[in-house]
Amino acid sequence: MDTNLCVIRLNEGERIGEVLGEVLDTPDMTTIGAFAVSKENPTELHYHDFDEYWYFTEGTTTVTLRTADGQSESYRIGPGDLVVTPKGVEHGHIPDDVVKGVQWVSVIPSDARRGHLHREFAADPKEKSE
Repeated sequence: MDTNLCVIRLNEGERIGEVLGEVLDTPDMTTIGAFAVSKENPTELHYHDFDEYWYFTEGTTTVTLRTADGQSESYRIGPGDLVVTPKGVEHGHIPDDVVKGVQWVSVIPSDARRGHLHREFAADPKEKSE
């Protein structure tokens, strides 16, 4: 997965592209909710067994995305940006101050693990759930 596909600058007219759209499950709009994250409590790098969407409305942050093979990229994100993380793509962010927005997830499969999942990159990678 090319993480560049996961950052959509809606204010610049970008939309979710076909390549990303093909790997995403159906969004569950009943999960939509507002978020506010401060620089004192950044969102740690984690992933899910379902897709997650962050739409930013206020503030700026640095979002890091990391694929299962360990390739990592960081992006400057601000109001009007949408970050789409397909299942298995790690994501986290460190706000400059306070960022606000709206988040939602895809329909969660019955066999999906819940919560924030973490990968450890070592000679023998392990996965753990928090």
